[in-house]
Amino acid sequence: MKRLALPALVTVAVLASGGTATALDAADQPGGEAAVPRAEDYTWAEGRHAVLAPGQAGTSEAQCPPGQVPTGGGYNVFDGGGIDLMVSTNSPTTDGWRAVARNTGSAHTVEFWAVVLCAPGTQTRSPRLALVTR
Repeated sequence: MKRLALPALVTVAVLASGGTATALDAADQPGGEAAVPRAEDYTWAEGRHAVLAPGQAGTSEAQCPPGQVPTGGGYNVFDGGGIDLMVSTNSPTTDGWRAVARNTGSAHTVEFWAVVLCAPGTQTRSPRLALVTR
């Protein structure tokens, strides 16, 4: 894992998290004031690099360090020719990000791996939406 200074990306990731992380809630801060996010508090992590021969499927999971939660993620791909990759899973887990893919090509090996941007906080459940009937 490596720490990166990504102020703009961090701001977007925190806004996009929609309540996943609670570290920036005002109630959690001394005096009830919300903390200003600092880029050095966020962590970028990569999962195991999966090398897929033609027709082969694989999984990669990137995990946040203890005390941090995923705010966004995805996957990266590298191959020696055209990219022939079918991604069947690209989603957060409780402590990171998971990607599952299959190399649908017939000539090139494909390397792919999950990535995640993590923020300080604890995992919370999103509130359920109430069904409104008229």
